[in-house]
Amino acid sequence: MSARERIQQETEQWFLTEPLFFTVYCTHKLTMNPNMLCALRTGKGRIEYNPTLIDQIADSVLKDMLKVEIIRILLQHPYARQPLGCNPVAMHMASDMVIKPAYHLAWLNMASPSDFGLPEGQHYEWYAMRLSSLTPNPIPKGEGVACGGEGSKDREQAQGQGEQTQGQETPLAFRRGDGGEADYTALWEEDAFQSRQITDLIQSTTGWGSLPAGMIELIKKSTEGRIDYRNALRGFRASILSQKRRLTRMRPSRRFGFEQMGSRYDFNTHILVAIDTSGSVGSEELGRYFNIITTFFKYGIQQVDVLMFDAAVQGDVMYLDDAKKRKQEFKVQGRGGTNFQAPVNYLVEHPEYDGMIIITDGYAPVPEIPPLCKAKLLWIIDNEASYRQNGKALRKTGRVCLMQE
Repeated sequence: MSARERIQQETEQWFLTEPLFFTVYCTHKLTMNPNMLCALRTGKGRIEYNPTLIDQIADSVLKDMLKVEIIRILLQHPYARQPLGCNPVAMHMASDMVIKPAYHLAWLNMASPSDFGLPEGQHYEWYAMRLSSLTPNPIPKGEGVACGGEGSKDREQAQGQGEQTQGQETPLAFRRGDGGEADYTALWEEDAFQSRQITDLIQSTTGWGSLPAGMIELIKKSTEGRIDYRNALRGFRASILSQKRRLTRMRPSRRFGFEQMGSRYDFNTHILVAIDTSGSVGSEELGRYFNIITTFFKYGIQQVDVLMFDAAVQGDVMYLDDAKKRKQEFKVQGRGGTNFQAPVNYLVEHPEYDGMIIITDGYAPVPEIPPLCKAKLLWIIDNEASYRQNGKALRKTGRVCLMQE
């Protein structure tokens, strides 16, 4: 049989045995792509396959590979959970690390958290960001971790590369690699339509087939309504810039021409980023925060300042670029308590700021916002339990979202 016929034969059996898998499969278009460097991948509403590589795979392996791709779609890894600045190989391996402990696969050698000294039970985004930060060596010492587990050839090649790591201090590294591994996530991108479609399908399903309870729980959790911090940052930036809009007769309206006044923007916006260091935030987390802020505020924002606080403001306010360079210095030891009123008071005392972003674990009383404070607030909570517990109260002062990385 051809590669396409083999895939169709396997997925047609799901109609009776795996109804949820079959329904997800039917929402995607099976597409041949002989130019891609991996055997199978998903994204952009497609399930793509390379017939030459599929021909080299046993039926038992192909069966597991197809199931893994459907599970990735159900977890929305290709559509709604794209960590900023993350290495594509890390995204692939992080997805494996979420799936492997919760779903038994007999024929695939997928990446496991223990391969890199990482704990089980973390979010996909958490694994992806930490894998991206590792040194650019592919494999733990003496071991072969085949991304996607597509056969012994991959494992042998990985082992050969792994032997080159001998003499290094730590094996916590992975193959950034070219070829199939990087190609694997080429179709992954934020897609609200696909995400909504998958969410609706999950919420309406009554048959979970052979999926174990742990995997069902993970899939259901992926559909929970949250304000994604990327969208929150985009909206926050847009609302700040809208305050700088000025009507002018010197520029025509795009819709009505010179019959209506046009607009221009005064790009003299100042933003304050307040980071809660009460939880012994390390340089790795600080670097991640700074990269996220930089990504969203490159254009239209004249100045971004960084403020550290726990029970009180810690140190001097710095430009974002200076803070990124000095992130190793910012480690407030112990949990000396968190006081949100401290950064709010600083904001009130410095009216030149148009808005403040507070990145925190969320465990502190809601601050009082004086009526004279016109700056907008955005809370980014880096702790899911706290987000559930305190998010509603903090919404009285500004927008609140959860950072899942």
